[in-house]
Amino acid sequence: MIAKESVQGSLLIDGGKAALRLDAGENVSPLYLSYALVTQGPGHHVLPSALLDDWGKEISRLQIYPWLRDNGLRFPRAEVFGRSPNGQSLQYFVRDLELFGAHPVYAFATEDAPDASGVLVQAVLIDDETAAAPRPATPPDGVSGLLREGQVTWWAVNPRQADLDFLD
Repeated sequence: MIAKESVQGSLLIDGGKAALRLDAGENVSPLYLSYALVTQGPGHHVLPSALLDDWGKEISRLQIYPWLRDNGLRFPRAEVFGRSPNGQSLQYFVRDLELFGAHPVYAFATEDAPDASGVLVQAVLIDDETAAAPRPATPPDGVSGLLREGQVTWWAVNPRQADLDFLD
């Protein structure tokens, strides 16, 4: 199973664009986010499930990301196992991955959703009743470091905003 983080919110899809609307309301079902690792060169996305270090120790779930940040340069032969966004099984050495870029964010409807069902998220929307038009925003307090540093843009929008035309 690929590493996923639970967040409260909903997914808006408008044509080829997708945005995560953060919502802490009681009636909101969780979404599950996976943060893709990116290969050097072709830029393929890898949704990780496990990492084996040089001594065979397994690092899994969301612990993969801090391990890569703290140890990736020292252990280039460590292996990452995961899935492509279309569900194919993948294996890469850490030396083949970009270690310092933002992670593309994929959203899944359930924790056990098929690996190929993730939707690439371009933006995170924060409800703001006073917003007459979407405007750039900063991540609010309480947002995980992975999402905060993800390859997404942040927008303050009116809660009635349903189209994503401003993401062009």
